[in-house]
Amino acid sequence: MVKIKKYLLYEIRLKALALVLALMLWFSMTYVGESKMGFLVPVTFENLGRGIIMRETDTRNVMITVNGPLSVLKNLKPDDIKVSLNLSRAREGRQILTIRKGDVIVPSGLKVEDARPDYVVVELDKIVDKRLPVVVKLDKRWAKTYEVASWFPTYAEVEGPRELLEKGAVVETLLVNGNFTRQQEILEIPLNATSLEARRVDPATVRVVLRRIGK
Repeated sequence: MVKIKKYLLYEIRLKALALVLALMLWFSMTYVGESKMGFLVPVTFENLGRGIIMRETDTRNVMITVNGPLSVLKNLKPDDIKVSLNLSRAREGRQILTIRKGDVIVPSGLKVEDARPDYVVVELDKIVDKRLPVVVKLDKRWAKTYEVASWFPTYAEVEGPRELLEKGAVVETLLVNGNFTRQQEILEIPLNATSLEARRVDPATVRVVLRRIGK
């Protein structure tokens, strides 16, 4: 009987020891062990030079691989990682910017392993001011009923990318439309410089005079 009790106690101690070892292993794998994870992160740009505008970039997001404790990685979100490129030395034209590990900001305790792609291509242009002719756009539904008699001003000052403003550019109005019934309609129509990527348009509207055709 005594031998059976000793055997049972011995078995219980072994099982308890095995449980403790299993818990320690789980703890070490979960909170001490390291692993890698990848996150799709948007690229941001800082310190763009005065008088320079970014027209486009070929890459908006990059895959960032980080290494670190599982206890940190399991709670990590893409918003916790920042990819920021310094454009203070960039000049107008097409630029290839390398993404270095130092450009990637991650929480303390993590290490940046890789970035894919490891570069972005941006198109930069110089900002200029141009005096552009105004073109009035009349909705086709009124083309046989009304004509554009006049508009004022006939020119607008536009601030935007040099390449777009120096190709015989014009600044158009929004489509002139409405419920017209009178012999003459006088309207205040906003200018639309979206296609010119304009930063500023002065004035923002023009006064358009429509006159009924044939009367």
